[in-house]
Parts: sequence; C-alpha cells; structure tokens
Amino acid sequence: MAVLPLVLAAVLVSASPAPAPSPSPSPRSIAETAEQVIERLEAERKDPCLKAARENVPCFPAKTEQKGFDASVRQSLGLPDDTPLKPAPGGAPTLDEMGPYRPHPSKPLVSVTFDPGCVGKSALKRLKGRNDTYYLYRLRDVHGERVVLFDHKLDATTVQGDVAFLGKFEGECEAQAAYRREQRRTPASPSPAP
Repeated sequence: MAVLPLVLAAVLVSASPAPAPSPSPSPRSIAETAEQVIERLEAERKDPCLKAARENVPCFPAKTEQKGFDASVRQSLGLPDDTPLKPAPGGAPTLDEMGPYRPHPSKPLVSVTFDPGCVGKSALKRLKGRNDTYYLYRLRDVHGERVVLFDHKLDATTVQGDVAFLGKFEGECEAQAAYRREQRRTPASPSPAP
C-alpha cells in the first residue's frame, strides 16, 4: 500500500498548475544596439586608456604613424630643395642641346644615290633636244588629293579644285625622286564611287 500514496502524490503534483515561464525582455532594434557600440568605439578611439581605466588596469597607449621617405639625393649632396612644381630654369632642353646625349643622330643623314641608267637617259634627251624639265603639283579635287608630275607648266584656271606648285626639276631622275617622296607624304585618298 505504500505505492498508493506515491501514485496519489504524483497525480496531485501533475494536477497543480505549472509555473509560468519568465517573460522575455522586449527585443531592442539593431539601430539602438549599433549606436551604443559605435559610441563606445569612438570614445575608446579618442581616449585609448578609457577601457583600461574602467577595468582599473594600467594603460600604455601606442600609436603608429606613416611618414614619407626622409632621405633624398639632393639633400645628401647638400643642395637646397626646390619646390616640386617649379619648372627647370631655362625650360626644357631643345633637340640640338640633347643631340650629344641621344642614342641615334638627331638629324637625318642625307643619302645620295646615283642611277647611271637615269643619267644616261637624261643625257640622251638633251642631245636630241627634248624637254628635260618637270613640274610637280599637288591637286585636290572631287577625286581626292594626289601628286602629279608634268613636263609642262599647268594652267591653274583649267583645273577644278586646288592646285599647289611643289617644284621645278631639271632632269627626269630628280623629278621622279621628288614625285615618289611627295607620294609617301600624301595621305591615301579613298577611291571615288562608280
């Protein structure tokens, strides 16, 4: 019968109301929490020993700074520092002044060529009494820009467009060389539409 009082006690305990859970604290917004943390970090940044003073421990603040490079060649030679934006006295050196220091010649070398066939042809023309004078022109018209070589003077009133006289040459060799040189300088114009 000893079992009966235990069962009875168990039934009575289960019949009594269960204790109510303790109320949970109301949730705070993240903004309120973040503001407190930010304020604390800012205060610690301004006074690095603030946290140590609260905890009553000694504080030894350390600070690091970055500095620029202190040594310079100018200072090691004992020369005064110039302001960094001040231009060099006299301006930049010219090509002629830099000529001895350049790895290649600053002035183009003049090359002289001799074509015996061309010279012979020119001599033969003179012996026969033919014209050996040539005129070089640059024409700009509806067909574009081009260089032309004539054995006679061009009348600019008979040409539609701009005419620029480039030179008079004695001998076919000299005229052909000048013509090729000007062709290289003249930009290629697009071919006209059909």
